[in-house]
Amino acid sequence: MRQLIKSSFVVLTILFFNYNLIAQDAVQKIEQLIEANVKSSKPFSGSILVAQKGKIIYRGAFGLSDLKEGNKNTVDSKYFIGSITKVFTAVAILQLVEDKKIALTDKLSKWLPEINGSDKITIHHLLTHSSGLRRDSHQDYNAEVTYQERLFSIKNDTLEFEPGEKESYSSVGFYALTYILETVSEMKFEEYFKENIFIPAKMNNTGVKKTKNQKIEGLSIGIGNMTDAYGVNDIGPATYFDSYSFAGGGSLYSTIDDMYAFYNALEKGKLLSYNTVRMMKLKWSVKKENKNSRLYHSYGWEIYDYSSDKGPFLMIDFAGKIYGYKTMIRYYENDDIQIIALCNSDFSERSILGWNIRRILLNQEYELPTPAPENIEVNIKEMKKHEGDYDFPSEETTVEIKIINGRLTLTSHGDDPIYLYPIDKNTFYAKLVPLKITFEDTSENKTQKLEFNIDNELIETLNRIK
Repeated sequence: MRQLIKSSFVVLTILFFNYNLIAQDAVQKIEQLIEANVKSSKPFSGSILVAQKGKIIYRGAFGLSDLKEGNKNTVDSKYFIGSITKVFTAVAILQLVEDKKIALTDKLSKWLPEINGSDKITIHHLLTHSSGLRRDSHQDYNAEVTYQERLFSIKNDTLEFEPGEKESYSSVGFYALTYILETVSEMKFEEYFKENIFIPAKMNNTGVKKTKNQKIEGLSIGIGNMTDAYGVNDIGPATYFDSYSFAGGGSLYSTIDDMYAFYNALEKGKLLSYNTVRMMKLKWSVKKENKNSRLYHSYGWEIYDYSSDKGPFLMIDFAGKIYGYKTMIRYYENDDIQIIALCNSDFSERSILGWNIRRILLNQEYELPTPAPENIEVNIKEMKKHEGDYDFPSEETTVEIKIINGRLTLTSHGDDPIYLYPIDKNTFYAKLVPLKITFEDTSENKTQKLEFNIDNELIETLNRIK
């Protein structure tokens, strides 16, 4: 008996040791994958959390939280999560449904009769993006307006389709849900979120920025396009936007730990009943279903159905993108893998990164991104050969190559110029767009031709305009 117990202990020790080695190997590969993304042409900047079978196996942060100060992102950094806010709004509305304060069949006209077509639109339609309301309001994203002004800007618009006919993403629909939430609860949406979602889920670092000058400790500054002192588009702090004006459609900031806490609180029945949580993942029928799409909208979530003959497979997901921030919360249901990526850069890749992390955890082949080209110094004399206008006949425009601030720039379609970075004396690429320019090597004083490549695909050869 003693020998049997001893042998069993040895086997368990070996299994545990092997499991730890496999887990350490996966973590190292995830780290290498993200580092490769940091060095790619779509550099990752942000925080990321990976969990499997209910346990966090990786937390990391990369890039800068402030380009000007040079401060680095941390795992505790806060980021605007954009449209992921819609999941919180859906939870809040479903809480009101469970409390029997509203019903999914209630018409929008009960609260907003002035909106055209509101007598046909139900709360169910709003939650599932099948209302027929337009995608966005008539104001720019960076307009300093209230969410009510965004909502009422579309009140006289004709519905794009009959409610329930098909799915079409609508932020306006979630402004309407915010209005219903505030009216029925008699609370501001952020107060309701705090009391009924943040506190029960133990989310201590999630909230809204209510004014432009309000300081949010630990908030990473978004990275996007900016126009420098020379009038050239370049990478820099992203355009300011009034996040509060997106309300339940996209106003929240959060951290990777808080997003993880939110998902788990939801799944464990701390925010809604288990039956309602299950309803949040169901596929609701519409009259004109897009059979070519794997995506469907349920109550808050975007669900990707990858089911096959081998069985069901759902990816529960939501992504956000707004002026310098790109975010993702994703759960691979069959694999019990959860990935949360909060980025403070328009240039970060997070979806493909998520798929590759999953492959690592399943011990499958995965792809590392191509490294960004290394810049070299090219003297002004060499660059001056390339200056001039080139014909772009297929686009019915011209491309201007010009030296500004000692660097080569490209201007086309009447847009502001962008900087081009040299790989060699004749090859340059842009960081703002996936563009590569290859100038024809020539002994003449002026370059006569250039190749225009987008996403490493040759689009056209352009001739210098005489």
